[in-house]
Amino acid sequence: MQSFFYNRKVRDALIQLIFLACVCYGAMYLVMNAATNMSNAGLTSGFDFLFQRAGYDISYSLVHYDPKTSTHLMAWVAGMVNTLAFAVVAILFTTVLSLLLAVMRLSHNFLLSSVSLCVVEYMRNVPILVHITVWYVFSLTLPSVRQAFNLGDVSYLSNRGLSLPSVVWNYSLWPSIVLIVLWLGLCFLMQKKVPSKGRRRLLMLFTTVILILSASLMFSPVVSISVPQLVGFNFKYGWTLPPEFIMLIVAVSTYSASHGSEVIRGSILAVSKGQMEAGLALGVKRNIVMNRVIIPQALHSIIPPMTSIYINVLKAAALGSVVGFMDIMGTMGGSSLNITGQAIECILIVMVSYGFLNLILAAVMGRFNNAMQLKGR
Repeated sequence: MQSFFYNRKVRDALIQLIFLACVCYGAMYLVMNAATNMSNAGLTSGFDFLFQRAGYDISYSLVHYDPKTSTHLMAWVAGMVNTLAFAVVAILFTTVLSLLLAVMRLSHNFLLSSVSLCVVEYMRNVPILVHITVWYVFSLTLPSVRQAFNLGDVSYLSNRGLSLPSVVWNYSLWPSIVLIVLWLGLCFLMQKKVPSKGRRRLLMLFTTVILILSASLMFSPVVSISVPQLVGFNFKYGWTLPPEFIMLIVAVSTYSASHGSEVIRGSILAVSKGQMEAGLALGVKRNIVMNRVIIPQALHSIIPPMTSIYINVLKAAALGSVVGFMDIMGTMGGSSLNITGQAIECILIVMVSYGFLNLILAAVMGRFNNAMQLKGR
């Protein structure tokens, strides 16, 4: 019996079973306690509330949402789409700003290097919530609609947001699907039959132009541009981005770029100096050596930490509820929770939604990281 308990495999299994039993007991206690408290408060559990009328407005939604008829499920969809739109734009700006600040910091120009250093140190040492608040307060100081900044007679910036031209797709659903499938089929065929990358890109561009011109002759115009126009007290037509959406992107992108620039700078400095010296000795310009030699070698150490920064950017969308941006947290974790009182269900939906999006982002970046790894002979 003594030798039985001194067996390492048995001992490890017993420890794991005891730990699992403690976790299950704790989970059961929390569930029973929550059920008792909800019963005493007269609350019911379940997800039936998702199909009830939401009854609250969403200031900015990329999908059709009517507070009079839309359900809480539709409110979740609107928040999900808003979160995705914010994440895509913010990640793009974070990447560009990170690379720009890193290159400026590595520059031999004292002014550029000093400016980058000051920006990075300020941005990353101030809490992100402070950045969001400062930028949102700045948006309130922008001129009114009638005194909006005119950006080339096609875009306008005011305290109502940024009004941009929009592209209107004039096709019905089926012709659009046929054109897209035809274009994808031709691209796949050229990928197999045309070995030269430059010639393949030229043919793909030519094919796209021909399809658009042919469709314009066969059907109504493929696309039309809708330019914003001042009508009354607001801009109509075009596409207007609200100030909370813009300032949230600016705040999160600049804050995240201050961390990303240090990741890129450290990865570039980790590449042997001999690579740059060899390129310069051969008469190659510094920027070409950086783009063609240094950065490709640094990518394998840039992508993993940048993935963590991108995930933090996506999660920062939840802070948008502070300035009125309705993402998943603003819809499910805010208005829907307050109206229905289903706190556990709403927070669970928010957690699962963010977890699902982050897992997808991590998987995509993992595939990209594997594709960018240096291949040995």
